[in-house]
Amino acid sequence: MKRSKKIIIWLAVALFAAAQAIALFLLIRTVPASALMLSETAVTLKRDEGRRIDHTVEPRAARGKLLAYRVSASDEIVAWIDDKNEMLVGVSPGTCTITAKLDGLEAKIEVTVLDETVLAGEWVSEDGMSLSIGADLSGTLVIGSGSEPVQWMRGSFGNGESGNAWRYTKLTASCGGTYYVLYYDRLNDTVRLRGTDAPDRLFVRG
Repeated sequence: MKRSKKIIIWLAVALFAAAQAIALFLLIRTVPASALMLSETAVTLKRDEGRRIDHTVEPRAARGKLLAYRVSASDEIVAWIDDKNEMLVGVSPGTCTITAKLDGLEAKIEVTVLDETVLAGEWVSEDGMSLSIGADLSGTLVIGSGSEPVQWMRGSFGNGESGNAWRYTKLTASCGGTYYVLYYDRLNDTVRLRGTDAPDRLFVRG
């Protein structure tokens, strides 16, 4: 009997908590936003570079609402933004405007993408392997005492790959008989290199 009472009490508590959560959700969804502000209004990016965008909504009760970013089809060749993670990504040289919308309010970001990839530069791994990438994605791969020229090509993520397009840039190349896949992590500014018959290596800027 005592156990039954405890179960009834716990169920009552759970139902009360659920009711409170639903009430709060409905309140948030019904309170209109009166102001929408973005952490950036003008952004300059390199190709393949990612930038987090933060937003502020007033009043406080309206902050749980979903914010929608809009990029025109013609502008997506310059830059795009992932709604869920609010990651702005530079795609190709040019300028465009990205608009955030909420409750009839709008906030805009003017985006300029430079004709230079953020991957350009020298990269080194813990085991002494080095990688250089140029603005045109050409470069060299140094393993031990040997140096091989590399021409990278942009790749897309296939089925089964864990990469997220907003977080990673994928490049592929063949070098010295080995096929390599390179993943640039926009959040950590690191490169992971995978090759057939070669161990995975993590690179940082040299």
